[in-house]
Amino acid sequence: MKRTEIKDVLKCDDFGSQVNVKGWVRTKRGSKNVSFIALNDGSTIKNVQIVVDSTEETAPLLEKIH
Repeated sequence: MKRTEIKDVLKCDDFGSQVNVKGWVRTKRGSKNVSFIALNDGSTIKNVQIVVDSTEETAPLLEKIH
């Protein structure tokens, strides 16, 4: 799957489709049940928000993200 820039994702009207984005984490915050990651790739000042369920499987990966 080819990489899509975040500026193009934000313009897209095709909700529910799968895309591949790469960038850096601007912020990460979370609670017991869910974590929110703001991802940016430099193509726009805006971020994409990624929502991750906090489970035993995702916990080790979420701990590595700064």
